[in-house]
Amino acid sequence: MRIFLLATALIFLNGIAGAATPLTYIGENTVYEDTVWEGEVLIDGILTVAPGVTLEIRPGTVIRFTFFDSNEDGIGEHEIFVQGIFLARGTAERPVVFTSAGSDPRPGFWGALNMMASEENNRLEHCIVEYAYRGFHAHFARAELKNCLFRFNVRGAQFQESTVAIEQCRIERNLNGLQFRNSEVTLERLTVTDNHWGVRCVYSDVAMNNCRIEGNLINGMSLRDSNLQARANRISGNRKGLYLQRSKGTIEGNLLADNSEHGIFLEESECELAANRITGNGRAGLRLIDSSGRIEGNWLAGNGEYAVINDGTEDAALGSNWWGALAEEEISTLIRDGQDRQGLGLVDFSAPLAHPPAMTTDVLNVKE
Repeated sequence: MRIFLLATALIFLNGIAGAATPLTYIGENTVYEDTVWEGEVLIDGILTVAPGVTLEIRPGTVIRFTFFDSNEDGIGEHEIFVQGIFLARGTAERPVVFTSAGSDPRPGFWGALNMMASEENNRLEHCIVEYAYRGFHAHFARAELKNCLFRFNVRGAQFQESTVAIEQCRIERNLNGLQFRNSEVTLERLTVTDNHWGVRCVYSDVAMNNCRIEGNLINGMSLRDSNLQARANRISGNRKGLYLQRSKGTIEGNLLADNSEHGIFLEESECELAANRITGNGRAGLRLIDSSGRIEGNWLAGNGEYAVINDGTEDAALGSNWWGALAEEEISTLIRDGQDRQGLGLVDFSAPLAHPPAMTTDVLNVKE
């Protein structure tokens, strides 16, 4: 880290920042007393919030970060480290903004909002976080993110060994939208859209309700060695919709539609799939590799190449699902399994539903 020769005096904040002149932190600084920010703040270095100290940021405050790249990897290093409590609470009319100080900003211009071993209730409400390497980052921390927008970051939000609740946020136009590991995560009415990667996690427990994972270039949502409870979500327009690897879950009442490869891909996973509408997916509605669990009451009609692909060696029981108003021999053409490729398991589609299952279209805003 560079050594700063200060051309101006260091300004330490112990009260409310004045609105006329930006409050400026230069070099490496630590906030040792409860502090309130209001107005304009410039971070020209790395700012640490000490353990036990609260940093409160009031509505309408704009925090800008300058660019500095000591190792020439293209990633800015100026950022905030929170070891105490971080409360950034804007309003819909006056959000708190974290952004670049440059005239030509880009993703990765500055570092991150880091919650490091900060186990109090950190909160971001009505915030806009843009042009960071990691917009929000937590490690051994607790946090609530509500009504926030994360955009134009390399990683919208990333955390590990943390407990995080995300509600009514938008994560859009980042390289990686949301990624985490070894965490307990609650996602409510979250929108993850137009990212390169949508949501990725490993070794985590995830509860996801009424979320939209849409239009992400690679996978919509990928989980490995994790547990998922997913209800009333819309996962559409991604490459792969929902991909579970060595995971467990209950996936109920969701729309998985118009993904270019698979709606749901289960690999060595144990899941209960019930009352989902899986339709319009390019390659297959459901792809299985050696997975188990109850799969009943789902809408599997209207997918592209196949309704179901079984690429594992184990048989799969898919009775009591809706394949469309088709005869048994027509349903068999919608399935690729051991009948088509030697050594693969079979798909049992006996006793298909005679009528389409009722779906939660009011929750999912699906037009009939």
